[in-house]
Amino acid sequence: MMLKTQQAPSPALWAAFIVACAGSLALDLWTKQWAWETLRPPDAAVVVWDPVLELSFAYNRGSAFGVVRELDSPTLVAVITTLLIGWVVFTAWRLGGGRLALAGAGMIVGGALGNLYDRLFRVDELGQHGVVDFIRVNFPWGGSWPNFNVADAVLVVGLLLLLWSLRGRR
Repeated sequence: MMLKTQQAPSPALWAAFIVACAGSLALDLWTKQWAWETLRPPDAAVVVWDPVLELSFAYNRGSAFGVVRELDSPTLVAVITTLLIGWVVFTAWRLGGGRLALAGAGMIVGGALGNLYDRLFRVDELGQHGVVDFIRVNFPWGGSWPNFNVADAVLVVGLLLLLWSLRGRR
């Protein structure tokens, strides 16, 4: 199943990409800095919607919600992220996506850059690189989804927008 190549998007359409990317990145970096300054130590949680949603600090030294520990090298993560960003931008350009596709791609790139920034430049008191996660969704039956951040959320929403915009193309 191959997608048809379309005409490259106009500069006006690329504005959707740039706005989504810059907005996602700025919101992510701002909220992570807020969490870093406000929610540490980890017991300084803010309940937003009891018992479902809270803001509680977590410092993720691994990848993929802290599950993948093998990718703890900032250099390796930077290379993988750069390749992913290049592929997303190339795919959006090649497919000639509309505003929704480019906004989704911009959100993916903005989220990836936000987490990459943390991986490269955020260092805790022990000298370890990591990502600030602070959004916690609790399950009604107990337990919770692993803490995440704005970058993670916009990555998922951006991917859904990109996929939605490409539906029906073959």
